[in-house]
Amino acid sequence: MQRSFHKNPIWLLMIALGLVLSACQSTAPAPADQPASGGEAAAPASKEPVVLKFLKYADPVEAIAFAKIEEEFRALDGGKWSHVSISYDAVDFENLFPKIETSVAAGVELDLIQADGPDMKHYAWNQVLLPLDEYFTEEEKAAYAPQSIEEGSYKGVFYGPPFMQSCALMWYNQEMTDAAGIQPPQDLADSWTMEEALDAWQKTTIDSDGDGSPDVWGVRWGQGTWAGDYEQGILRRSAGEKGSPSYEGMGSDGLTFQGYFDTPEAIASMQFYQDMHQIWKVTPVEPIPNIFQSKKAAFVVYPDNIIGDIKNQYPDGNFQLGVTGIPYFKTQLCHTGSWHYGISTNTKHFDEALAFVKFASSKEGSRIYYEALRQLPAHLELLNELPEYDSYPQSLVKQGFEQFGIPRIQTPGYTEYQQVFAEIAQNVAAGADVAQQMTDGAKQIEQLVAKYKGWNE
Repeated sequence: MQRSFHKNPIWLLMIALGLVLSACQSTAPAPADQPASGGEAAAPASKEPVVLKFLKYADPVEAIAFAKIEEEFRALDGGKWSHVSISYDAVDFENLFPKIETSVAAGVELDLIQADGPDMKHYAWNQVLLPLDEYFTEEEKAAYAPQSIEEGSYKGVFYGPPFMQSCALMWYNQEMTDAAGIQPPQDLADSWTMEEALDAWQKTTIDSDGDGSPDVWGVRWGQGTWAGDYEQGILRRSAGEKGSPSYEGMGSDGLTFQGYFDTPEAIASMQFYQDMHQIWKVTPVEPIPNIFQSKKAAFVVYPDNIIGDIKNQYPDGNFQLGVTGIPYFKTQLCHTGSWHYGISTNTKHFDEALAFVKFASSKEGSRIYYEALRQLPAHLELLNELPEYDSYPQSLVKQGFEQFGIPRIQTPGYTEYQQVFAEIAQNVAAGADVAQQMTDGAKQIEQLVAKYKGWNE
């Protein structure tokens, strides 16, 4: 799942450090020799304890999943890895990305990294991660969704497997839509356009006391209280026909944004986004935490981990949750990509880190993770086994992912791009001049990513 960061001194330090990191590719050490096959397996010899340091996003539900994954990992092969334990350094989302880069650049001892899919190329270029291509067979890589392989690779080299996948659709509170006489389509072929969705958002925005501040808002476009490419970028890309500059989002070199980010269609889409806040007032300018889950919004654009979130908050089942296709201007799409496992270039325990990553991203490890978070698995065999993805509402998520799920823009400059676009989205919602924001933003992004010139040659 994707979130944005806000400008702070740590971000500026990260950019400065990124400028001095070498662009040459790191090489992972060869794993320790394995015992010859044949005969009965010997009991694992007593080994010195190894503590793997894992820098990751702070999520209490995810912590439950990793406790179980670690327990199962330590019990593998008769306790082969029982000497290994994990020490978690969990930080909030906006500080995770700068901390990853500053930690590696400063030589901090670190073994495992939780990396967002579109940032994998950025980390590979900056030598934050070790390449793992030679340790994953073609058969092992084929177990994951194609989008995950693209997101987890740099110049054709695989750098880390996925935790899970994602495809944000539009979820709704059925009690509210019923009260407004609205029946959202449950077939993706009939998904609403943005204009059709706006009509539904206006009908479900309720100001009971007439004070000018709605008690219930029509929609929240995105998770949490942040803005960023994962959800807001869909508006911009859906404004173009498939294959057009607006849809592609950037040039094929991964560095050109003028003429892609700031097309007339892209500007019009962000004007629509501003009008949602400023003219039609169907969504608040200042985001409200937990707005949909607390029944203060009728619709929300969100990946399917919203199901687990709703079940956790309403275990008695008194929240009527529905889902419909994500609204669009010209081309329906959802952004894919979620967390990936990476091994730090600073690791001193490569064998143990690799073994943990391979188990955690296996079908068994992925099942443990899914059972805790209930988000679309990237492991295809697991995804196709889960019966809930054969029926509504989760069947729509699977269909959306397969039919129109596309990776976010693939460039080592994604981190810089995401920072600029997050600020633009916030400024636009607050009422800034849309065209100026988009044209200036395209120039600013190009300046920040110019250092990656030649990355894909």
